[in-house]
Amino acid sequence: MWHIWQSEWRITIRQRSSYTFVILWTSVMSLLFLLGRNSPTITGYTNMTGTMANLVLYIIPLFMLIIISFSIANEMENGQWRLLSTYPISSVAYVMGKAFGQFTAQLIIFTLSYGISLLIGLVSGSALSMKWILALYVFSIVLMLFFLIIGVVIGSFVVTRWQALTISVGVWFFFIMIWPTALIAVLNFVPYPMIAVLLKVALFLNPAELLRIVFVVQLGGGAIFGQAYDSLVTFLQSEAAWGVLILYTVIYMTFGFALSAWKLERRKMQ
Repeated sequence: MWHIWQSEWRITIRQRSSYTFVILWTSVMSLLFLLGRNSPTITGYTNMTGTMANLVLYIIPLFMLIIISFSIANEMENGQWRLLSTYPISSVAYVMGKAFGQFTAQLIIFTLSYGISLLIGLVSGSALSMKWILALYVFSIVLMLFFLIIGVVIGSFVVTRWQALTISVGVWFFFIMIWPTALIAVLNFVPYPMIAVLLKVALFLNPAELLRIVFVVQLGGGAIFGQAYDSLVTFLQSEAAWGVLILYTVIYMTFGFALSAWKLERRKMQ
């Protein structure tokens, strides 16, 4: 696993596209920070912070899904995965090495870009609180991790890069763009007393939505979700919530890696 991890992040860092991502992230984050230049100090959840979080929510999942699924699909197409299969490397080690290697590379790229854009924002006079800066950074990094895992699953099931692109865009569109609409459409067929319970259950099916709510609650904007989420907002404000979120992340990673490894093992036998 360690060899795949090292190879993955080093190859990614050396690619020219990585510098494109640095420029992209720096430009996007700098513009967001500059938007708050003439606003009061950004400390809690406001329209400005909501806009920034939503923009991050739109961009990061799409890029992570495409990048990691393309990486795996490319190795399937050029025969590199078949070659790796001849070595004593388990499928679990392969998918974990790919996921964590790509996560390391994207973490370096995003951290560098975030630091540069933050410096630009501070020099230009933007008033930013440390809590808000850390909250947006952690939100982006954890979002990156979850969708890299989903991308690994996609890459393990596809055969070509075109399939990886199509499915990645489809998954992104469902989880990010039409999730609220799809949820409302389904809940129309559910008895009214069960709606609140199903809303909370559905929340854990979409990591992007869960992270968005946690981000908003931590910045003091939990009231915008209404009475149906009062108990959940209260729970997310407690210290016990962090333990549940860590457990959720571990379960999500375990399930994603296990599903990907199972599919790759079946491919070996074909």
